[in-house]
Amino acid sequence: MARNKVADVTESTVKQRLLRAALDLFTERGYAATSVREIVDAAGVTKPVLYYYFKNKEDIYLELFREPFVNFSKVLEDAYNEKGSVRERIVRLFDLIFELFVSRLKEARLMYSIYYGPPQGAPFFDFDSFHLKMREVIGLIVRKGIEKGELRAVDADIATWLLNGSLNFVMEEQLCHRSPMIDRSGLLRILDLVFEGLTDKKRKKR
Repeated sequence: MARNKVADVTESTVKQRLLRAALDLFTERGYAATSVREIVDAAGVTKPVLYYYFKNKEDIYLELFREPFVNFSKVLEDAYNEKGSVRERIVRLFDLIFELFVSRLKEARLMYSIYYGPPQGAPFFDFDSFHLKMREVIGLIVRKGIEKGELRAVDADIATWLLNGSLNFVMEEQLCHRSPMIDRSGLLRILDLVFEGLTDKKRKKR
């Protein structure tokens, strides 16, 4: 049993070394310019070891995004089913997304470089579906808040874009290589200001 645990740890460690090496190289040199040889050299393993864990370079690339986006989907699903006021639900959702984004900043940089820049020959990954799902969940929460009178009777789509845009701006700030950057507390202060504008002031006074 102990040997199996050691073997599992070793396998996990080797796989993570390959993923980290590929991520660093894809981010620094670009996907197309990175070879399998460079990945195995950076990870300190041989090609047969890489092919034990991954089919090819494309499989490594896709694996880099699988786990983060599985976690992202779980955050969205929980937010959709969560109880509480619209403000509480949005703040919790944005807080979790921001935390996930910061913890996966290198993957985010690679994603942005592929999504907004030249495709570099990278295999297709449906980033848009996750963006659309996030906008859908935010929109549903906003509409529920308007129906319950927690938010002013504004255009729900505009309110959704406003909230989504605030989060995207703060996340993209984290990609900058200079300080200071907007941190978690800055995000929460921005949301406070946004909700001040979205909240029905007459309702608040009652």
